[in-house]
Amino acid sequence: MAARGRFLYSESPNRHHCNPPRVEIIAMSARIPPEPVRWALSRHNAYLTSRPGGVRLQCRADDFSDLKLDGAIFDDAILPGCSFASCSLQDARFLRADLFGSDFTRADLTGTTFERADLRGTNFLMAVLKKTSFRQADLRPGQIVQHVKEGDGPAKEKKQDVPVNMSGANLDEANLGHAHMDQANMSNASAVNATFTGASLFAANLTGADLSGADFSGAKLKDTTFVGANLEGAKLAGCDLRGANLRSVDLTSVDLSGAMMAGAIYRGAQLPAEIEAKLLLHGKWIASNGLSGERAVFTGMKLPGIDFSSCDLRAAVFHDTNLAGAYFTKSQLLFTSFVGSDIRKANFDQASLGGANFSGAILLGAAFRAAQLVGVEIFNALNQRTGKTIFPRFDNADMTGVDLRGAVVEGVDFASATFDRVNIAGTELRNCTGMRAGPRHK
Repeated sequence: MAARGRFLYSESPNRHHCNPPRVEIIAMSARIPPEPVRWALSRHNAYLTSRPGGVRLQCRADDFSDLKLDGAIFDDAILPGCSFASCSLQDARFLRADLFGSDFTRADLTGTTFERADLRGTNFLMAVLKKTSFRQADLRPGQIVQHVKEGDGPAKEKKQDVPVNMSGANLDEANLGHAHMDQANMSNASAVNATFTGASLFAANLTGADLSGADFSGAKLKDTTFVGANLEGAKLAGCDLRGANLRSVDLTSVDLSGAMMAGAIYRGAQLPAEIEAKLLLHGKWIASNGLSGERAVFTGMKLPGIDFSSCDLRAAVFHDTNLAGAYFTKSQLLFTSFVGSDIRKANFDQASLGGANFSGAILLGAAFRAAQLVGVEIFNALNQRTGKTIFPRFDNADMTGVDLRGAVVEGVDFASATFDRVNIAGTELRNCTGMRAGPRHK
């Protein structure tokens, strides 16, 4: 044990012992000054390069705030609970470092590397994280244990799951590829052109964040909140967005190809400009009986999760359109054609669908509660591009309270669909299975 000023350093003689050698800084004042930190880092760097006298840096709950440590190398250091608040750490390295529950509030971490670091429960509030790399880092909530003393009794342990806090941080061009960021708070952060490919952001909070140009390809974004976020030019291809909240988000230029959006909250999101234009012209077409405007044709478009609630889309064309998880609640869809479209888990509750054509459509898990399907047509269809016959599928569809009077349905297996209080008077069922008249059907 060697003493230097007001700080103590305990050393293990060489890094090949069973217990990892370490430098342990035991603070005896409010904040550690620069000189002993530089000394400890020099010994740690010797440890990393296997030079004589090298020892591993290990600090717990120590205060490094306000220090200038640009370019410092903390690879493999053990630093749980330490504070680096307001530090300058540009181009520093924390590869594989243990930073559990640490604090980087308002720190300048431009170009810093945290790849594969343990950052559970860490606070990056208002930090500058431009071009910072968090690739494969663990940014999940961390369980922080506090010893709380009440009155004259003994101190009690208080455990709290603390999510990573990046609220208001600047993450422009940062790399968070394959990072674990479940429940992270990134509200009002700026992550322009940042990379989140393959990252896990389950139930994360991205409210009001600037995510323009960000790449979330293949990311896990289930139950994530994007309310009011800027996603201009963002890539969300192949993402899991089930249950995500996209209220008040402009998705005009967002790449959602292959995204899973069942159950996503899309209401209040601005429709893409191209779609708004089609709806405007379609409204004129309907009002003028076809003399002006233009019939809306969405053939081949990818519109998963889109919200057409309460829209007038009578006689619109949705051939071979991706409408998985879309909302058509209370919409006017008389004589609308959905031939060959993917409408799985779409919502048609209380929609007017008289004379609509669902031939060859995929309607797995779609909801038609209290919808009007009088005279609807559901046949097998021929895919014009592949030449293959498409069979309509209603697996797990909810048809509660549906009016199917006079409908013509052919080749459909309704075995796992829900049919409570369905009116099938005059319905023509050709080669259908699983739907039998009984006490639940009129």
